[in-house]
Amino acid sequence: MNSNEIITMIDLYFDGELEKGKEPVMFSLLSQDTEAREHFKKMNVFRSVFTTSTEQFPLSLDEKILRSVNSLNEKQTTGSINKKIFSAITYSVTVILLILTMFFYSKSEEYKVQFFDLTREVKKQNDKLELLMNALPQVDVSGSYFRTKQIIVRPNI
Repeated sequence: MNSNEIITMIDLYFDGELEKGKEPVMFSLLSQDTEAREHFKKMNVFRSVFTTSTEQFPLSLDEKILRSVNSLNEKQTTGSINKKIFSAITYSVTVILLILTMFFYSKSEEYKVQFFDLTREVKKQNDKLELLMNALPQVDVSGSYFRTKQIIVRPNI
């Protein structure tokens, strides 16, 4: 048998659940396994300390325990109400923020469409100005500024 099975038998022995026919087998296995003997000694010490330390609890202790449990239940009830209110407020704020996000997104889409329309219009106007500039005749500029202080501009038509 491995040491885990022996330890299980020792635990059953101290719990009073080991069959009477298996007790001699357990003691013979204890003589062969040092780890199991140490566990048996520890359990024996634990049992002796436990039996000597049991005291009768006063009857008022039960009443104190029950009162403290009742007061804890009342605190938990108010705490759960606060949690419910907090979660409802959080849910409401989330829904409001979601609605505002959708509203602002739709507005931004409208502004984007207006921006594209304005960009297209500016490009058309720029093309028209370029056509007008190319349609005008060339101009000759001549003169001597230092002598006459006059500039003469004549179109080449």
